[in-house]
Amino acid sequence: EEGGRFNTPHGLWIDDRVDLFSLVVTDRANHRLQRLKLDGTLIEIVEGFGLPANIDVYQELMLVPELLGRVTLVDNELNPVVVLGDDRQRIEEDKKFEIRRDESRWNDKKFIHPHDGCFDSGGTIYVAEWVHRGRVSKLRKV
Repeated sequence: EEGGRFNTPHGLWIDDRVDLFSLVVTDRANHRLQRLKLDGTLIEIVEGFGLPANIDVYQELMLVPELLGRVTLVDNELNPVVVLGDDRQRIEEDKKFEIRRDESRWNDKKFIHPHDGCFDSGGTIYVAEWVHRGRVSKLRKV
C-alpha cells in the first residue's frame, strides 16, 4: 500500500511531542505507522511493526502495542527505543492463534496479543491483551 492509504487503520494519535503537531496512525495490516500533517499530507512511513494496534504517549515516549506479541516504545522521530515482552517469532509460528486460548502456553514475561496499552500519570504502563479471557499486564518503571 502506498503512503496515505491504510489497511486496517486501528489507532490514531495527535502527536504534540514536537513543535509540528501530526497525526500518527497505526496502519495495522501493513505492519507500520504513518505520520501525517493534520491536513492529511503524508510526512513519513515507519515500517517494522507487527500489527500495531493502538498508541499512547507519556512525555517523550510513544507506546505501540503490537498484536504479534510485543510492545514497542518509540521516540519523537518514531525510532524504537525499546521492545518489551517480545514473543513475535512464537506468535507468528502459531498460524491458528491457538495460544490465545491455551493458558498453559502463556509466559508472564512475554506478550501474546497486546491490543491496547496506556501510561498512567507516573509512567507505569498497562497492556491489555486480546486473549480468550483477557489479560492485563502492569509494567512499572525500575
